[in-house]
Amino acid sequence: MRTPTRSLLVLAVAGAVAAAGSAAAAPVKLGPNLVSNPGFEQSQVEPAGAAGQPLLPTDWTVEGASLLFDHSQNVFKDGKRGAAISGALGGGRQLCDGSSGSFVCAPNPAAAATASLPLRPAWATDAPIAVVGGKKYRFSTWIIMPSLNPDAGVMGEGAETRVRWLDASGGVISTATGPSLVKSAKRLIGWKNIAVDLVAPKGATGAQLLLGHTDYTTTSTQVAYDGVVFAQVK
Repeated sequence: MRTPTRSLLVLAVAGAVAAAGSAAAAPVKLGPNLVSNPGFEQSQVEPAGAAGQPLLPTDWTVEGASLLFDHSQNVFKDGKRGAAISGALGGGRQLCDGSSGSFVCAPNPAAAATASLPLRPAWATDAPIAVVGGKKYRFSTWIIMPSLNPDAGVMGEGAETRVRWLDASGGVISTATGPSLVKSAKRLIGWKNIAVDLVAPKGATGAQLLLGHTDYTTTSTQVAYDGVVFAQVK
C-alpha cells in the first residue's frame, strides 16, 4: 500500500513535469510587426483598372534584374495583391534551361564576374527598419512557388529572403539569410508560412528585408510573397 507521503511526492513530481512541459510549449511573445505595407496592398500609383499593374507597393522597392516584378492581382494569399518575381536574368551560379520540360543546368561562366553586381532580383523594403543590436527578431512570410508545371524548378533552388543589417550611417554590417522555400523531392503545393529568428549584430540600427530567389539563373520559375512579418522576440 502506497503511503500518503509517497503519494504526495509522486503528485508533486508529476506536477513539476507538467509545469515544465507547459513552459516549454508556451508561445513566443512578439512585438508589433515592424514592416510597413506587409501585404503589398497599398500602391504608390494605382492603375485605372482593378486588375492592372501598379507602379510599386508603398514602402517597397526592387533591385536586381528580373523578367517581371509583379504585384498585380495575379498571385496573392490575402487581400488583393502579393509580390512576385518571375525569373532572374543574370548573376547566378547556374544557367538553367527548362524548354525541354525538365530543367538542365550548367555552371554560369559569368558568375564570378557578376557577383558584385546588383543582378540578383529581390523586392526590398524602401526604408531601414529600426532595430537594436543584440536583440532577436522573428522574420516570417508566406511563400508560394506557382507554375503551370508542378514539377518545374531547379532542385534545391527557389525562394529565399535575406536581411541586410545596417549601421547608423546606412552602411551594411552583414547580410543574413531569412525564411526560404526551395524545391525538393516532395511537391510544394500552395502557400507555406516560413519563419526564422535572427539576432541583430552589434552596432546594427536598421534592417532591410529582401524577398527574392536563391542564387541561380533561370527564366521560367516564379516565386511570390505575402504577409511579411518582422517583429522583436520578447
